[in-house]
Amino acid sequence: MRKHFIFLLLAFCICLKAQNNPVEFDKPIPTLSYLSTYVDTPVDISTGIPKIDVPVFGLPTRNKNVNINLGMSYHVKNSARFQKSSDVGLGWSLMNVNNAISKVTIGAWDERAANNPQMNMDLFQFDDIFYFNAFGMSGKFVFRKIGNAISVHNLGTSKEKIEFTNSPNKFYDILDFKITDEYGNKYIFNKIVKVIDHYYNEVYTGAYYLTKVLDVDNQEIINIDYAEYPYSEYQLAMVDYKPKKITSKDYGVINLEYDYFPENRYKSNTTNLADSYLINKVELKDTQNRLIQQVDLEYGGFAYYKYELGNTVTYNTRTLDRILKKDSQGNETETRSFVYNTTGTDRYYGPSPNFGFDVCPTDPEPIREWIDNPKYSAIGSLSKMILPTKGYVKYNFESNQFEVPSWMYGMGYLSGKESYYFKPITSFDFDTKINNTYTFNVTTTGAPPEDDRRELVFCFQVNSYDPSPLLDPEAIPNITFFVDGQALMQTADGYGRIYGGAMAGPHTITISGNTTGIGYLSVSERTEAEHPQSYVSKYGVRIKSIETYDSESSIKASNSKIYYYEKFSDINSSSGVPSPFTGFQKSSDFITMYGGYEFNRNIIYKNVKEVDRDGGYTKYTFIGIDDINPSMNSSQLYYMEDINNSGLLKKKEMFDSANQLLALESHEYNTPLLPVQPFIIEGNFGYLTLNTIFVKNHKIDNTLYYPQNRFVTSSKETQVNELDFNVDYAKETTERGVYETYYSYPQSKLLNKLLDKNMYKYLLEKKETFNGKTLSRVETKYDDPSNLFPSSGVSYDLQNTPSTDITYDKYDSQGNLQQYTTKDGISTVIIWGYNQTQPIAKIENVKIAAIPQSIIDTLVNASNTDGAAGSNNDETNLFTAFNNFKNTLPGYQITTYTYDPLIGVRSITPPSGIRENYLYDSAGRLEKVVNMDGKVLKEMKYNYKN
Repeated sequence: MRKHFIFLLLAFCICLKAQNNPVEFDKPIPTLSYLSTYVDTPVDISTGIPKIDVPVFGLPTRNKNVNINLGMSYHVKNSARFQKSSDVGLGWSLMNVNNAISKVTIGAWDERAANNPQMNMDLFQFDDIFYFNAFGMSGKFVFRKIGNAISVHNLGTSKEKIEFTNSPNKFYDILDFKITDEYGNKYIFNKIVKVIDHYYNEVYTGAYYLTKVLDVDNQEIINIDYAEYPYSEYQLAMVDYKPKKITSKDYGVINLEYDYFPENRYKSNTTNLADSYLINKVELKDTQNRLIQQVDLEYGGFAYYKYELGNTVTYNTRTLDRILKKDSQGNETETRSFVYNTTGTDRYYGPSPNFGFDVCPTDPEPIREWIDNPKYSAIGSLSKMILPTKGYVKYNFESNQFEVPSWMYGMGYLSGKESYYFKPITSFDFDTKINNTYTFNVTTTGAPPEDDRRELVFCFQVNSYDPSPLLDPEAIPNITFFVDGQALMQTADGYGRIYGGAMAGPHTITISGNTTGIGYLSVSERTEAEHPQSYVSKYGVRIKSIETYDSESSIKASNSKIYYYEKFSDINSSSGVPSPFTGFQKSSDFITMYGGYEFNRNIIYKNVKEVDRDGGYTKYTFIGIDDINPSMNSSQLYYMEDINNSGLLKKKEMFDSANQLLALESHEYNTPLLPVQPFIIEGNFGYLTLNTIFVKNHKIDNTLYYPQNRFVTSSKETQVNELDFNVDYAKETTERGVYETYYSYPQSKLLNKLLDKNMYKYLLEKKETFNGKTLSRVETKYDDPSNLFPSSGVSYDLQNTPSTDITYDKYDSQGNLQQYTTKDGISTVIIWGYNQTQPIAKIENVKIAAIPQSIIDTLVNASNTDGAAGSNNDETNLFTAFNNFKNTLPGYQITTYTYDPLIGVRSITPPSGIRENYLYDSAGRLEKVVNMDGKVLKEMKYNYKN
């Protein structure tokens, strides 16, 4: 019954309404909407979405928990047919560049209704869904109205703190956002992008761009500058923004250059699906504006076709064709190129080879099919990536499929061309001078005589009239046909088809008109497939196979994987299940799984079989949203973002090519309610309560199988604290015994000075036991009231007696540790240089107070000068400063370090004075490690095949 309830709920929501308007799911900014796809349809084997990434380069920051790692990522759902391309081409995203809060408007945008004086605010509730992406932090949230108060509800199981500033002049007009991550860093989103609602010709907020990131002490660590692109639409002056410069304080910058195509402005050119912007160059530069690395992007074009009202309409978009990496001198070091699918898949869908578009001679092929035929759903998807080695990877995508429950067959969901075809009954070339009467026979359906009727398709085409022209110059030649003396009421569609119907048995066709002529006529009857399937093929694509070839000339793949998504219990049925929820306030927020645009749907496969090149295979079993709703009445639902979007792994089985089970991995979950306010959803028959759950306990049982019926078992368990979503307990059971680990974070220890700053992720204590006996227990203290840094590290003996192992004595203004003291009383000092970004000296058995500040300043200034001089510079002056520093502190163990900023360590000199030097090529790759005499200790080669 529980599955019936879920599907019925979706079925009843086919006719959606929101705020008294037809529901549309509008993503107003294509490039930003691409990022939301990674949240709603995660890259996972359960969704059929493979991981396709190309690293670009990274820029560190002063905070180890915030890094600017740029990379190209491909998500095939973003290349769905007639989807707009992004600023790096169809399906691709340049990650960590477009850091923003974007939104999907459901129906009319919320601001319009919320600020309407005529709106009954007792009935109003928010619909729009907000997505946030910023340097690896991502998620989504919605607004809620409780009474007259507005609040934010984070839909994920994480502790980001989301704050906003509302306009004092309106009930709902958000001016900016601040999101604090789980480490206390603050992300400020206050660059507003306005877009036009083309239905109402009104302006609303489409996104909020990130402008800066602050650490827990409110020091700026990242700043983003934007290029402004003014434009006019509907006589409204608008401004768009694109990130042009990302600055990491004291580390460097990333610059972005664009090509701008104003004619591609959103929705102003309905047949151009390309974004208005294309990134053509990305540069990594140091603080002195010197080039470190560069990436150039090259693009091509791609065309989709629709057959509309008898005409072929072309829709153009942009594809990413090449990624070229260049070194600091502008020389190419690495190239990747891409090829895209232009023909669809090799698979045919339904009983008719051409999906029903071969009934009439005038049927277009394949343009008309592109819209309806799942065979062509993969058009535009990535089909080949040519690697820098000149080898390549082939990607084969095919249409998604989802199962329709048997009790819904009569509701029309299996009435498409996958379940029936038009079988020819008769066809003939006619010449009305010779004969104008023909007969055909309609096959019985097996129904009672009074109901024994079939749908028919008539293909009627007059090739010429006789005489031509007619004797009466004002007459219009007309020849038509009659069935059993009756004219068909329908006119021919754009493909020459006329639809009708007839009872089983013989029938007569008469062809007549105001003249005579010759032509062609055929009759076909709708016929159900002999073995009708129970699934529907639509809503985008899934990966079918991935093949890797070592070179351009390779015939045989060096590695391959093939994927099957049928039910393990019934290979004729799909294991696909539509993900039912996207929004949460009322029934209009449910996306029905039977209609609409394919890129608004998400399919989760509960059974996936992955076959390797050698014939071995792995079977994955997942649980979905319907599996976590047992024994509930019609007014209750449970919801969890992870299960809704990708399911949870239930079982993983590994087999060899002889079908012998090698390993079994079973998963169990405990999913209690979260202690948060549930959602109340307006349904068609009253109100529904949507209760948020989370994975509290997760157990994994592993079994390895060996010959002679031998096997080894083990298990792992984790437990999550619902107040901070950290793992607070882990257990591993093996044949040797039971290992247990207990973790404590600020929430469990109620360390308010960290909690007040939203610093939930800092591990404070870890205790390990074996068979109930304590092995170790360590704790990090934060006792210094003057800062938020660790003050000491404490361990406990078997009698639970504490002992301070290390004391963190002093930090600099950037949070860098300057002095620590071990339990034996020995202090170590660390000097930070290169604008306080790198340790340049470590001095053992000394306190920082004993070192004159003047010689520290001299050494630090020398490192700053060295950093400003660029890579591979003459470091003589810096080494002189190191020698002077050592001479001032005779007898101490001193280790020194030099660097090429954004490249790596340049040299390490231990207390012995035997220095190692690290040499890099122009692309910033480590080339050699040599000693002081120039002798090569280690050498690296980076050669690609020609």
